[in-house]
Amino acid sequence: MNAALKMNRCAACGSTDVKVENGTFVCPACGARLDHGMSGADLEKIHRAVLGGDAEIAQELRARYKNLDITTWRSEDRLQN
Repeated sequence: MNAALKMNRCAACGSTDVKVENGTFVCPACGARLDHGMSGADLEKIHRAVLGGDAEIAQELRARYKNLDITTWRSEDRLQN
């Protein structure tokens, strides 16, 4: 599965390396131990950005979550056949 489309992400840094241990979200990337993962609204924004959505929203998410690790492409940047 594409890392960008995973459903469990760290609410602090956006990493997909987050593990759920007894209801606690533990992130080895940033060390956070939280009682919740990333919000559903932000997960939806990530999915839309990856699937060709708004580049400004993707940039905002990258600024908020330091370990987001998503790639987006503008139509101008795509290879032409």
